[in-house]
Amino acid sequence: MTEQTDQQTDHHPDQHTGRPAETHSPAADKEALARRAGRRGVLYQAEHTLRGMRAYAGVIITSSIGEPLLYILAMGLGLGVLIGESPDITAYGADSYLMYIAPAILASTVALTAAVEFTFPVMEKFRWRRIYYGAQATPLSPAQIASGHILAACCRFLLHCGLFLVVMTLFGAVASPWAVLQVITATLGALALGLPIMAYMASLREERGHASLIQRFLVMPLFLFSGTFYPLSNLPGPLQLVGWVSPLWHANELGRVLAFGQPSSALMIAVHLAVLMLFCAGGWYAVLWVFRRRLGPNEWPGRTPGERSRLRREAAIEARNLAQGAEGSAEDAVLSVQPRTGVGANWYSGNIRAVFSRGLVAIRNNRGIIFLSGFLEPVLFLTSFGLGISPMISGVDAVDGSQMSYAAFIAPALLAVSAMNGAIFDSTWNVFFKLKITKLYRSMMATSLGPLDVAVGEILLALFRGGIYAVGFLTVLVISGLVSPVSAVLMLAAALFIALGFASCGMAVTSYMTRFQQMDWLMMFLAPMMLFSATFFPIEVYPTGVQWFIQALPLWHGVELMRDIAAWDFGAMTGVHIGYYLVMITLGTTAAAVRMRALFLR
Repeated sequence: MTEQTDQQTDHHPDQHTGRPAETHSPAADKEALARRAGRRGVLYQAEHTLRGMRAYAGVIITSSIGEPLLYILAMGLGLGVLIGESPDITAYGADSYLMYIAPAILASTVALTAAVEFTFPVMEKFRWRRIYYGAQATPLSPAQIASGHILAACCRFLLHCGLFLVVMTLFGAVASPWAVLQVITATLGALALGLPIMAYMASLREERGHASLIQRFLVMPLFLFSGTFYPLSNLPGPLQLVGWVSPLWHANELGRVLAFGQPSSALMIAVHLAVLMLFCAGGWYAVLWVFRRRLGPNEWPGRTPGERSRLRREAAIEARNLAQGAEGSAEDAVLSVQPRTGVGANWYSGNIRAVFSRGLVAIRNNRGIIFLSGFLEPVLFLTSFGLGISPMISGVDAVDGSQMSYAAFIAPALLAVSAMNGAIFDSTWNVFFKLKITKLYRSMMATSLGPLDVAVGEILLALFRGGIYAVGFLTVLVISGLVSPVSAVLMLAAALFIALGFASCGMAVTSYMTRFQQMDWLMMFLAPMMLFSATFFPIEVYPTGVQWFIQALPLWHGVELMRDIAAWDFGAMTGVHIGYYLVMITLGTTAAAVRMRALFLR
């Protein structure tokens, strides 16, 4: 009754002036309603987020079990065979290389999960599906909305840690009962890395490759140079600074202290905890500040979220069109269209160039940053493993029986991995957004373009970017003397060939996806290929049966093709590698075109 009376009074004319009384903004009572919800408001938002996670609960559980198995089998056991009983490991109190890296992999994989959980889901709820604005219309405050999302993410982190600890225990990588406390230190590390990312993503009005840049320029360098796979002291002094400022290194070190009692002073343990707490507190404060700006009373009453950004964008497009001038009226443009006839007319219009050119125009504003990011990833892997792992390995046996450096062994493989990653990113994430978010392909197919034009155009765009990545990385390899200039030319052609195979298959697979969380299934397929395709260690470390499985993976053929070219050692298997990718290209391109036709040409 009180609330109804107040609402009636708000709209009743003033008795002295006869004019309507000043109405209250809907935001005026927001704080009172939020206080009434109290702590339950955070739990309500957390419950909503967790219910949303049920749609991809299988991905969460599978990745929480699969990631530790992959890293333990690949790096702990596979790379551990090459390292053996290294003094660098035993000096830190670990009985084996597996025991040494397991706690760090636990902390790092949880942090990588946080980097994903606080990027696309945040952008989805602000921009694409506007779920946060639905919660904003309830008594929940912006702080409760943000804290509820973070609480739900922590539940996912704790589940990941618990399952990871079980796997570590089964493989004998735990030597202390204090290891169970890693669920706390690893979650702190995840929040220390993820909360600043969440604050940044929440401040964005549009997602134009920002998440990819965060992964490649921030998350990946911190992962590689935070002492996950080797002691931080193996790196040169300047690179050790990356570890000191990285929350991942502090979480890794705390995990090792808890898992097997790595020697560490009480002061250093306090420093590790203080750094993680500082990152968490600062990140949480930044998240709340941004959420209050985006969802607070100054943002939403009487406005459409993102309206100002839309108007600025439309004004810029209009100004550009006026500057360029119109080339013929719209009526002339419509009349000039000549519909194609004959066999295959509804598949191919002969205008692949339009799709490819449109892709180049779309990325011209940040082309340099995107290309630099793709080139940077293999260089970071080469620098990290070349400098960090090489001191623990005497050498790797070459094909002719001689010894080669570890950097020379992994360099050709990383080029194949770079070609795969660049092609997969362009043909999956970019294709998904054009297919499901911006609906760009629907507009394309409403023109004279056919499904084959769209499929081939997008695949060629991925191939173009993959070629740029390969040129940059090969330049580094030639300068460092790891490959010869003649081999580099052939390796560039091979990199384009590998990228074409993965791009065509990636686009075909993406056309069946309905939500971006399903990309995690694809990532779970790519991670084993990178770890088990003889990228970081020879395939001979595994039994014959496991070798047969690895040899069926497409990346293994790309890695071996690159090594054949680098060593200038060609044989019958070289032809098998080339034939494998020819089949991939044919099947992938055909499947992508058929799927486009099924989606848009009824």
